[in-house]
Order: sequence, then C-alpha cells, then structure tokens
Amino acid sequence: MRYSFAGCRLDTATRTLVRDGAAVHLSPKAYVLLRLLLEHRPRVMTKQELMDHLWPDSFVVEANLHVLVGELRSAIDEKSTSQSSIKTHHRVGYSFASEVTEQRPGSDRAAGRSHASLDVDGVRYPVGEGANLVGRDARCDVCLDDPSVSRQHARIHVHGDVVTIEDLESTNGTLVNQQRISAAVRVNNGDTVTFGKVRSVVKIARPEAPTVMMTDLPE
Repeated sequence: MRYSFAGCRLDTATRTLVRDGAAVHLSPKAYVLLRLLLEHRPRVMTKQELMDHLWPDSFVVEANLHVLVGELRSAIDEKSTSQSSIKTHHRVGYSFASEVTEQRPGSDRAAGRSHASLDVDGVRYPVGEGANLVGRDARCDVCLDDPSVSRQHARIHVHGDVVTIEDLESTNGTLVNQQRISAAVRVNNGDTVTFGKVRSVVKIARPEAPTVMMTDLPE
C-alpha cells in the first residue's frame, strides 16, 4: 500500500518514507506508529492502545510514546508551517489529521492467474501471490482490528489458482466453512473463513482467457 499525504509518500511494501522527493529515515517503531495512525484514521488511537502495539511485551512509560511522536512529526512535518499531520488529543491519544490518498501498487501480484481477496462486511482485502499474514497487528497484510483476532492469527498462501489457509496457533482459532482447522486447508471461491469472531468470504476471480485471432488459415 502507498499512502500520499502532505508532500509525503509511505510505501508499506518497502517500508520507505519519501518527503518532497527525498527519502526520510524512520526508526522501526516510528514506521509502525505512522502506519497505525494511517490505517486507523480518522479514529483517535489511545495512548495505551498505541503502546500495546508498539511494545507488546514490555512495560514502558508514556514518555517513550511522546518521543516517538516527536520523531515522526519531525520526519513528516519538518519546516512545515501548517498544522501537524499527527493531531494530539490531550490525555487521550493521537489521530492522523491530513488528507490521505491510497494506492495499492501491484495489488494483483498473481495477475493473469488468480485474483484473490477476503470480503469482510463488504470491505475487500486483496491477498497476493505468496504468503499473506492475517492478524490484528498493523504490520499484517490483512489487518483485522478486532479483539477476538490474534496479532498474527493465520497465513494465506496464494500459488496461482491454489489458495490455502493455515492457523498460526491463534487464541480463538480459524474456521473454514464453520469447521475449525488445525492444518493448512485449500479454500475456494465463496468459502467462509472466520478469524476469531470475524467472518470473511473468499473471493477468487479468474480472468477470462485472451481471445486468439487466427490468421492466414489454409483454404
């Protein structure tokens, strides 16, 4: 995914931030913070929620988050006289305030073979050729922000026309057509896959074969 905002562009595939045509360094946690705020915009993310994502296995004080926000503001708003893209909600948390344009570069990584996605309440999540992580963590290819979903819940593999799914020892399990799975299972167009309490429908659209024009046929 590419996010464009306020003279900046964030490419999540390469984890790079470009501002005014020049690459800008981001620490790993600053990158995760920026991606979290972008993906959850315009919702206000609480300080505790952000710290749980950024330091899931450590106890940290709010000052750590403030330092990270400062780094991020410097990276995307340096020398800017306009309002910061990162909006502070005092005693609550932060939200992303700038207008954002999204672009999915090469979202059909399996072009010409299969175009797979998950449909969750009408929202389409493309899954490309190879491995795709599904979970609550913002770094997952398919991020499902629901407490019943584990941080890294399942993995979807796309290999041409073959789509399989496996559970990653999630807390609440993965169900395919209402059956809990314990190993990798192949799924087909229209199958239901439930991650915790989040129900999705598998969509696999195969493009039509190109028309072949026959010329100079013998009489």
